[in-house]
Amino acid sequence: MKAVFWMVILGTAACSKSDGQEGGLAVSIDDYHGFSAKAAWTYRDDGEVETAPAEGVLLRARYTGDGVLDFRRGVRWADASPAARVRFFLDQQFSIVDWTLGPISGEAGLPLANEQVHDGDEVSAKGWSCITNRYGEIETYYGIFGDVLSFECEGDGGPEGDWYFAKDVGLVAYDGPEYQLSLVAPW
Repeated sequence: MKAVFWMVILGTAACSKSDGQEGGLAVSIDDYHGFSAKAAWTYRDDGEVETAPAEGVLLRARYTGDGVLDFRRGVRWADASPAARVRFFLDQQFSIVDWTLGPISGEAGLPLANEQVHDGDEVSAKGWSCITNRYGEIETYYGIFGDVLSFECEGDGGPEGDWYFAKDVGLVAYDGPEYQLSLVAPW
């Protein structure tokens, strides 16, 4: 009977930290990036979060496939002017491949995170690094989102700043030194 008792105690202790990571259980970036054939969002990039934005200055964004978020400024995405573009790549890492965001643009395969992430994970390449943080909630112009992954990125040649992805929604905010995005509507 004592042997069974100790096996249960040891088994429980061994399972209490099943992933071996200090940041808790891993989550998949697939649950956060929001890339699907019909995905669309509306953002503002004026840095304002208190006043209502004018329709014509909003950024309409769509997922156009191959990791691309295409942002257009205007009332309707179909007739709006191209305003920004970000292409991500997902394999074993979630990376930003190329971007045009206001005054910043570039092209490089820079990792934001691993495909399976833990709170506190850090990835780096080519003088660039990002730290993953898992937030209980974040507020954008649209509202408050629970269960958010943030990638705090800095370094040479990339779009420095904090990238926020909400579970089952996608990119809800980007806060960089020269450019900001805040979700106005998840459609």
